[in-house]
Parts: sequence; C-alpha cells; structure tokens
Amino acid sequence: MPLYLLDDDDVFIPACEAALKEIFHRFDVDKDGALSRDERDAFAVAANGEKFSEESHAELLEYFDCTPDGKLTLEGFLEMYHLQTSSDEDETWKDLKAFGYNEKLNLVKEIPESASEKVAKKEEKQ
Repeated sequence: MPLYLLDDDDVFIPACEAALKEIFHRFDVDKDGALSRDERDAFAVAANGEKFSEESHAELLEYFDCTPDGKLTLEGFLEMYHLQTSSDEDETWKDLKAFGYNEKLNLVKEIPESASEKVAKKEEKQ
C-alpha cells in the first residue's frame, strides 16, 4: 500500500516533498531555479506523454508562483502538485512512478534519456 502523500495538516510528507523537488531539479536544465516553457513541456511529456496545452500554460502562470518572466518556480511546482494531490492523490502517484519512484518514495529507476536532456540540447542550439 502506498504512503499517504499529505499529512494530517495537509502538508506534503518529507519524502514526497523531497521527491517532487528532485523531479523539479531534473527538469530545471539551466539550473536557474525555475522551469521555462520548454522545461515545463519536457516535464509534461515525461509525466503524461504530451506537452502542456496553451490553456494549461496560461493556468500555470495565473495560479502558481512564477518569476516575472513567466517561469514556474519550485514553490509554484509544489503548489501545482499540492492542488493535484489534494484532489486526486492517485494522479500524483502515477507521476511519481513515471519518474522512477516506488511506493515508499525511493528512487528506484531513472527515466531513459529524459525529455529534460532533449530540452538542454534544444536550448544549446538557440
């Protein structure tokens, strides 16, 4: 049985927060502490098989913590996952497993050449 990801105070358990932070940093290719549109799309492809829609990008920027130039911060990423986990914890588990975490929130496998590496290659060309 998987762990509950939120505690009784509606806060991420430490292992879940650590896993989400690791996933965020995996996709923060340029290491600026925020996810650009390309980095967010790489994350979305790795998690769900497709990029965010225009509407989803707009909602991320409207509802979650972002930089003035439209990058999703770590805080915003955690806010996004908190909202998802509060309404559908199974969906968050699906994502965690897609990123290589087991039911005890241990990283047990790396995803293959990640979409984040593809973003890095794309950004190097620009």
